[in-house]
Amino acid sequence: MTAEQAPVPQETSTPVSVEHPFVFMGGLGYDQARNREVGGAIIALTGHAEVISLPDLKTKGAKIGHFVHHYPDGTENELSGKAVRKGLHDDASVRYSRLHEQRAEELITAIEHAGSKPVDAVFQSVDVSTGILAMHRRPELFKKVVLMDPSSIIKLPPKWQYLREEWRNGNLRNMMRRKKESVDVPRFEKSATLHEKRQRFQRSTTGGNLNASYVSYQATMLHEAARAEHAPSVSIIASRFDHAYTPERLLKALISLDDIQGFFVTNARHGLGGKQTKLEQLVGVLNDTEARTASMLQKLHFFDGVAGDYRQKIIDIVKGREDK
Repeated sequence: MTAEQAPVPQETSTPVSVEHPFVFMGGLGYDQARNREVGGAIIALTGHAEVISLPDLKTKGAKIGHFVHHYPDGTENELSGKAVRKGLHDDASVRYSRLHEQRAEELITAIEHAGSKPVDAVFQSVDVSTGILAMHRRPELFKKVVLMDPSSIIKLPPKWQYLREEWRNGNLRNMMRRKKESVDVPRFEKSATLHEKRQRFQRSTTGGNLNASYVSYQATMLHEAARAEHAPSVSIIASRFDHAYTPERLLKALISLDDIQGFFVTNARHGLGGKQTKLEQLVGVLNDTEARTASMLQKLHFFDGVAGDYRQKIIDIVKGREDK
């Protein structure tokens, strides 16, 4: 494959049988029921044995909303979510919440209890924090991992500065136009009432998950996990029309382009969210068995619909990093 092509999903009627289990964690708005629902839709196309999911977030915990800071000199600090949001300029090389630390330990236990290891996994949005922590601690438990629209790799500035930067580069002005340009896709999930959606969101945000979507920063942990003895194969799916976690920012935030085996750019907006086309794109990545080369340009793929000028922009970013 070249940077102009993306993998085609296998026929949905004849999924390949995969003996080991599968993990799906969808981030904000995804409680255990929805994770199992979406995970079931995925394994129906991939042939995995079962879906591993975690119980809904706990409602109490003295430090669950606190953030751990690791600094290059080896020191560690812990602050509440509110304090962290006021001090995003600090020089921590790793930053994650106690909530995701706890969830990572729960995930490791669930995988061990499943019996068959390693597992394949998809971590989406803020739940990428949980996935990276788990991979960093127990890389041998994971085989193929997809980070979809990851929110914990980019070190975003304070919101006032971020919004000012977005205004200057034209992203805020183009937001409505981009909505019209993005791929229109049918939904694969059953419809939910507004009350059900609110309940899902409440369960998924309890304990600082919402803060963590903006504050966490774990590119260094991903880098270290990629160099472990039994490192999993990690790919990223990034949405061109994501407001904050764009392909440009993600590529620039990675410690090394060698930390991933594939980088896939789509027009479909942030998250699966019932998008049939994006589900098929994800399954194509999970089913892809092509051997990767050392060149990042050969790990770079664009799904149908991504405009040529934007493709060239991403290719130029990769070339610029490879030339250094």
